[in-house]
Amino acid sequence: MDQSIFRYTWRFSKRDQIWLLFVVVASLPFYFLSLDLPKQIINGPIQGEGFSSPTDTETALRIAFSIPAWLGGGGNEFVLFDGIELERVTMLVYLCTLFLSFVLINGAFKLYISVFKGRLGERMLRRMRYQLVDTLLRFPLPQFRRMRSSEVATMVKDEVEPLGGFIGDAYVQPAFLLSQAVTAMVFIMLQSVTLGLVAGAIVAVQVILIPRLRRRLLILGRQRQLTARALAGRVGEIVEGIIGVRVNDATNWERAEIANRLGKIFFIRFDIYQWKFLVKFINNLLAQVTPFIFYLIGGYFAITGRLDIGQLVAVIAAYKELPSPLKDLIDWDQQRLDVQVKYTQVIEQFTIGKVLDPELQKLDTNTPPRIDREVAASGLAIRDDSGATLLEPTSLKLAPGDAVAAIGPVGAGGEYLAEALAKLSEPDSGRILIDGSPIEGLPDSFTGRRIGYAEANTYLPQSSLMNALIYGLRHAPLRSQTEEETRETRQWLTEARASGNTETNIADDWIDYAAAGAEGPEDLLVRLREVLVLVDLENDVYRLGLRSKMPEEALGEMESRVLAARDAFRERLVKNRGEQYVEMFDPDHYVVNASVKENLIFGVSDPDAIDGENTEDLYLAKVVTDTGLEEKLVNMGLNVAETLIDLFGDLAPDNPLLERMDLMSPDEIDDYRAIVRRASAGELSEVEESDRRALLRLAYGYIEPRHRHGMLDDDLQTAIVAARQAFRDNLPEDLSGAIVFYQPGSLNSAASVQDNVLFGRIVDTYAEAVERVNALLRETMDSLGLTDAIIELGLSFDVGSGAKRLSLAQQQKVSLARALIKRPDLLVVNRALTALDANAQDATVTRVLDFARSISDPGMAVFWVLGHPGSGQWFDRVLTFENGRIAKSEERTSGTEEGRALEPAK
Repeated sequence: MDQSIFRYTWRFSKRDQIWLLFVVVASLPFYFLSLDLPKQIINGPIQGEGFSSPTDTETALRIAFSIPAWLGGGGNEFVLFDGIELERVTMLVYLCTLFLSFVLINGAFKLYISVFKGRLGERMLRRMRYQLVDTLLRFPLPQFRRMRSSEVATMVKDEVEPLGGFIGDAYVQPAFLLSQAVTAMVFIMLQSVTLGLVAGAIVAVQVILIPRLRRRLLILGRQRQLTARALAGRVGEIVEGIIGVRVNDATNWERAEIANRLGKIFFIRFDIYQWKFLVKFINNLLAQVTPFIFYLIGGYFAITGRLDIGQLVAVIAAYKELPSPLKDLIDWDQQRLDVQVKYTQVIEQFTIGKVLDPELQKLDTNTPPRIDREVAASGLAIRDDSGATLLEPTSLKLAPGDAVAAIGPVGAGGEYLAEALAKLSEPDSGRILIDGSPIEGLPDSFTGRRIGYAEANTYLPQSSLMNALIYGLRHAPLRSQTEEETRETRQWLTEARASGNTETNIADDWIDYAAAGAEGPEDLLVRLREVLVLVDLENDVYRLGLRSKMPEEALGEMESRVLAARDAFRERLVKNRGEQYVEMFDPDHYVVNASVKENLIFGVSDPDAIDGENTEDLYLAKVVTDTGLEEKLVNMGLNVAETLIDLFGDLAPDNPLLERMDLMSPDEIDDYRAIVRRASAGELSEVEESDRRALLRLAYGYIEPRHRHGMLDDDLQTAIVAARQAFRDNLPEDLSGAIVFYQPGSLNSAASVQDNVLFGRIVDTYAEAVERVNALLRETMDSLGLTDAIIELGLSFDVGSGAKRLSLAQQQKVSLARALIKRPDLLVVNRALTALDANAQDATVTRVLDFARSISDPGMAVFWVLGHPGSGQWFDRVLTFENGRIAKSEERTSGTEEGRALEPAK
């Protein structure tokens, strides 16, 4: 990118800038005429110049021209239209209408110029952001270790934002404002040279003085930008390292550190405000002095007859038009300097050496050739940024179908060799050849599709689990989603082309089904399930699907199948003598294994459909009061509080028994002790409203089989079932559709799949209940062919930012599954399963190796840096790394511990 924002702007928007300048020039005659017309209106119809008698007329709309003598015209006048004779009042109406027309024309010019340059600025901003991200994607990987992600995001998002507004104004704004100012000055000079010189002198003071005063603002602006960028980076570090902050009791240090940074920013910004308003005061003062001079000198000239009233009014009106473009011109110059500073700072951050050649990341829809000979590392040595040796010169050959393991302590060298094989680090010496071609010269379209890489700390952006898994299949748009090109698509392509963005459409189908061994979307799920089984993730995805609610678009298709599963599940329960493990929902009976609140509502609320945060709770409180349940439930909550305080109130805060108290947290014990004391001092009806709400909360969460305090007798259960019916019958309109009630024989669209199939609650007083019920559920789903649908639902689970909604073990399994789904020719696994225990690692390694060995023509080579050395028994060859070098190489007979030691590779 150019070092000057003007050169950058001109290079990519030259044609648009020239067109805007042409439009500006075309607008000047209309602007000048709009300045001259007030004089004609005042001197003519208003003061009566040319209308000495009531019957006098003036000619309007006369069109004539004469050819100069030097062109051979002889000075003769050619009349095209003689015009129309108008009386005094009619002429006044005509001139005022003409003035209004010129005002509208000038406004139309300004509107067109503003919209055009706004679109131009947004296009250039889009181009700049795209180029910055494009450059970022080609940074050498070590560069990212020295960068803060939040600072880079701030630069791309916020710091270049002002550049877009300026780019549209870069050339046309000074031309437009300067032309308006010059036109006004020329008009004033034509009316009175003296007043013109006065106006010129004031303008000169403004143009010279104001920019000098604003230089200090530039320095302060740069300091503000740097401190704000550093603040963003620091806040990002706090978010990423919040665990370290909490476990080290460093929250107050962080607050003090942030306060210090905010203090610096405050004083910089306050200094900016002081200088800004000082400059504004001086600028306004100079602008107000000039009318005083005009009234004084111009009035004197009008009294002495050296200037007529129309000219004086026109001069004053013209000068009123002058401060605005001058002020905007000075503001533009200030913005120019400020924007150039910001542009330079951003460009400096994105200008580094050894950026990848764009050709290496060129879009390629063709299938790359397979690795059918070998991957050979020869004399490969790696050093870090400080020059310390990470990997001594090492040689290795991998043929299709080979399975090589690397063992040794962390940092012994195997990890760095794995990164080099995946083209993630640049060797200090030596080279890697893939079928005879240097790996550094191979495009990403080859290495990214033929090499699979998994490590323990793979970052997963926020997306569905499905998108996280198939990320490695999205290399290029292989087919369009729509046959017809819509108007919106054409417009999108036009703007993308004009902004220098890629014209590939994210809405197209980018999934390389063939790479996954699938023929299309229909059998991709089959391939995904195979991979999920390999990494032991299928059961996790299945459980996520069971706990998810069905998407609205799938309700029609799924309803009959889920209801059939409900009936089949009940039959299996009875057949396997397990009906005691699930208490079924019955609208006319109390569900003992559900909470009091669940029994009152007897349905599931949809948070997206509820207007207001506490609407449901407020309505529930009203129903409880209207049905006479409030006093009973408050008394129940009071008894629960007393019981819990008696049982757990005297325990130490770290006592593990407190984990069994789920109705209140340990921090709330003292609060409830005070509530019990206040409630016991008087009548229950006199308890304060806040205390009543707290006691009701305890009662709402009470489940008799779990808490076993004997609080729910038959009469209270009957009253709750009656209140349930009242809750449903009197549901207000704002909650209609927001709460979906349980109904026998019907699907609850707001409930999870599991709740719909169970249509009840698991009786967890039986130790084996959960395990038995889950097993019967899986058998039911398998027998009805619903498992695929459940897994597909689980694949739509949102993993959260950085996949924080998944456990570390699940994240590592997703990383390995992502590498396997594209069926690479070379699979590189770099300690990717460290969160699993040794047995789980062994099982996953054997499954993956069996999968790799099942692939032929040419076969999948595997290089695996093991976290558990015992898994090395399943590999063809085991390399032991020590101190950055291969200390021992051992070939093994697959599946046995036998082998023979080889000389370390040189």
